[in-house]
Amino acid sequence: MIDFDEKLKNKIYACWLGKTIAGGLGAPFEGNPYSLNLAQDDLLLDTGPNDDLELQLLWLIFAEKYGMSLDSDKLSEAWLDVIEYGMDEYGVAIWNLRRGLKPPMTGYVDNYFTDGMGAAIRSEIWACLCPGNPEAAAYFASCDASVDHCGEGVWAEMFLAAAESSAFLSDSLEKALESGLKYVSSDSNVFGVVKYVMNMYASGTDLKKARTLILEKFGSHNFTYCVMNLGFIISALLYGEGDFDQTVLTAVNFGYDTDCTAATAGGLFGIFYGTNAIPDKWKTMVNDTINVSEFLDSQAVPKSVMELTYRTFALAEQLSHTSEMEKPFPLYLPISAQEYPFPASKWQVITGERKSVEQFRGIHMDISEFAKDNANIDLITGISVQEDLEGQLMLCTGTGITAWLDGRQILNYHGRLKPIPAFHRTEGGASVPVSLKAGRSYSLKIRLYFCRPPLTLTVALGDMKNQYAVGAKFTVDSNG
Repeated sequence: MIDFDEKLKNKIYACWLGKTIAGGLGAPFEGNPYSLNLAQDDLLLDTGPNDDLELQLLWLIFAEKYGMSLDSDKLSEAWLDVIEYGMDEYGVAIWNLRRGLKPPMTGYVDNYFTDGMGAAIRSEIWACLCPGNPEAAAYFASCDASVDHCGEGVWAEMFLAAAESSAFLSDSLEKALESGLKYVSSDSNVFGVVKYVMNMYASGTDLKKARTLILEKFGSHNFTYCVMNLGFIISALLYGEGDFDQTVLTAVNFGYDTDCTAATAGGLFGIFYGTNAIPDKWKTMVNDTINVSEFLDSQAVPKSVMELTYRTFALAEQLSHTSEMEKPFPLYLPISAQEYPFPASKWQVITGERKSVEQFRGIHMDISEFAKDNANIDLITGISVQEDLEGQLMLCTGTGITAWLDGRQILNYHGRLKPIPAFHRTEGGASVPVSLKAGRSYSLKIRLYFCRPPLTLTVALGDMKNQYAVGAKFTVDSNG
């Protein structure tokens, strides 16, 4: 049982303060895949809006509104009515909601980023609303994460929320982390990476070697992959050994999703060590201020770290007195593959002398069966939209690609990078501007070069804000 006193309030304040500061210190280096080797004086504080924190401000409003009845469906209201992000899993979740899907399908269908960091970075709100109650924190985290993730992406937020909740009462960081592992599948990579890093630290593995080993075992070409970045977070917390600057510096120097890893490490650091462990120089720079994106200006979100603390503390105390908080919470079960809920796309596929019309499930098409003998593959379809679109067409694969729209070449790319199908950072192709009118069909031809399995191709339409276009169709008649 936890006491709702000034000590607890200080820990909640330290959580939000550590999150705000560390996220700002990590932001300037986001996406760098290399070991940065920075010194403490090289750290820069970005005080601009950060999704790591500001989404949780919105969750606080919804938690104040719904209390213990808050669930995935209610959180979906925020994604539909308020949030304007289009990147990665955020954009996919909004698209799926607009297409009529409900969680957890929204986090599964057409989602390349099911195991991105987008949910893991939202864990602190559930820990602070359920301090000392990791089961409740993990449950609300699973409701949150299931809107835009599944599997590892959900386990990551559940682990962090439970570990952070436990940290309010734990007498060691390791015990808090072990507590968090009780709420994730032991078969998950989230479980595996946490245990792996804890064992390396306990055995005295050098920090630089630890980074190398994490990447060898859990690395990804996608810098937002949550398992790899979770390994960096745990490394920062353990090897930082109670020093805030060293904790943040370790997270940043590991590279990849540095704003998320630093922010999350900073939040858990604050819960465990308190405000006195956070250097005054950073507190002064932040000046208790929270800056948010324009889409949140009309919402009653906290404008300062102190206001966020008081509102979090007040709601946490209120929730602690509800009878529902004492009941067992449902366990998270990852969604299994289901019948694809939308009409399949149709393409004419030409490989050598073979021509056929094929149906593909979703925007991420597995074309491995056609990728033989390093030969070329031509794919042809017709594009139509429900409304006029001034937007972009994403074309993404792992081999050379040329594309024509109504006979005009729009892409010629042979970089052969591993695909990352996101409008704002497409790798393995590009997102090219297009102007499409409703009521007509546009011919799209794609040629892939020197094809070998495994091979995928992602084709999708979106607007210039990186939001997927609802109602776009890719089809060709059965005769080709």
